[in-house]
Amino acid sequence: MPLFVTMPTSPLVGGLLAIAVAAATVLPATADEPAPPGGYPSWADVQQAQSSEAAKVAEITTINGLLDGLQTQAEAAGNTAVRAAADYAAADAGLQAASVRLDSLSTQAARANDELARHRKEIGALAVQAYKTGGTNTGFFVALDALRNNSVQGLNLVQLVGDKTAALVEKAAAAGKVAASLAEQEKVARTERERLSGEAKAKLDAARSAQDALARQVNDEQQHSTELTAQLASLKGTTAALEGEYRQGQAALAAYEAAQEAKRAAAAEQARRQAEAAAQAAAAAARQPKPAAAAPAGNAAVPAPPADPVPGSPPQPAVPGPPPVVVPSVPGGAVNDPAGAKAYASGRLGALGWGADQFQCLSQLWTKESGWLTTATNASSGAYGIAQALPPGKYASAGSDWLTSYRTQIDWGLGYIRDRYGSPCGAWSHSVALNWY
Repeated sequence: MPLFVTMPTSPLVGGLLAIAVAAATVLPATADEPAPPGGYPSWADVQQAQSSEAAKVAEITTINGLLDGLQTQAEAAGNTAVRAAADYAAADAGLQAASVRLDSLSTQAARANDELARHRKEIGALAVQAYKTGGTNTGFFVALDALRNNSVQGLNLVQLVGDKTAALVEKAAAAGKVAASLAEQEKVARTERERLSGEAKAKLDAARSAQDALARQVNDEQQHSTELTAQLASLKGTTAALEGEYRQGQAALAAYEAAQEAKRAAAAEQARRQAEAAAQAAAAAARQPKPAAAAPAGNAAVPAPPADPVPGSPPQPAVPGPPPVVVPSVPGGAVNDPAGAKAYASGRLGALGWGADQFQCLSQLWTKESGWLTTATNASSGAYGIAQALPPGKYASAGSDWLTSYRTQIDWGLGYIRDRYGSPCGAWSHSVALNWY
């Protein structure tokens, strides 16, 4: 018997296997059955392949290749959907930031215009008052005209209108400059927001298209894999259920190996970036002039320098921050429900042979990884979901709805933890030590 790694069987997979068992018990199609589209073998092909061992081996190889291809295409479609949603999240975040900036500039510009109007009104009131008391208002008109044309600078305002009014005119001129500058900034910000709005819409359309493509690919996989698995069982003299479990175990093993390699690479890249940032900060600090130390007054004691680490003492580990994640929210997609996800995960522990004491480790692990958010996406590595599967398409071995279902993500994640670390506390210890699991 071949060895294989098992994974939690989702209701969808269980249903497919049940259909496959039933399909394996029916009589093969007649020899005149037309070949199915897309290069998939018919039951007549399978029956004919039984005639010789070589033909049987060849047909088994063909079917395995088709099943692998369906799985690979579904995983690729899933990975593309995750990347497209993350791109949309980044574009939408940029659009929201631009909108906030535009609103702020609009408010500031309106305030500056109100201040300018108030100063002009005050100057006009002074002109009227001067006229009524027998003075000349020519100077006021010159000042107002200069304000309108931004040519106050160079005028002898004190000579024209006096000290008090000159100060008021200067304030109005300053307010006018601020208002003009803010109006120009507002115009630029509005143009930028319009550009980002178009970009976000394009990214959203791309994300929806990618999700539709994933749904079509999953449907195609489900449509063909059931019959292909039954045909494979017929050729090998086993059952569709056994073949389905074997392939599911192989998929879980491949997911584990891919995740380990990807997460090692992502952790190494993150460490490299952190080291590079630390080196740049140290170099910048070294370039700063050091202040001269003041001499101690009187008999004041000189503070002792920090003690060097005791030789042989273990270094204090730096507490790494959570990985950077974005939370795509494509309309009509997944609903993030951390409380519901935690409740579901807590209820699944017993089925895997773990006690309730393991939940604290699991809660800490997935809080650090994703905040228990269904659509959490690592901005640098592309890891996705509550368990941060990497590549994200590996979730598909637990169910076709992994993109939007925290239950499917949790089922996959718990199986991954069991097969790799034995328990959530084992996974948490690994994460604390290496910052990935």
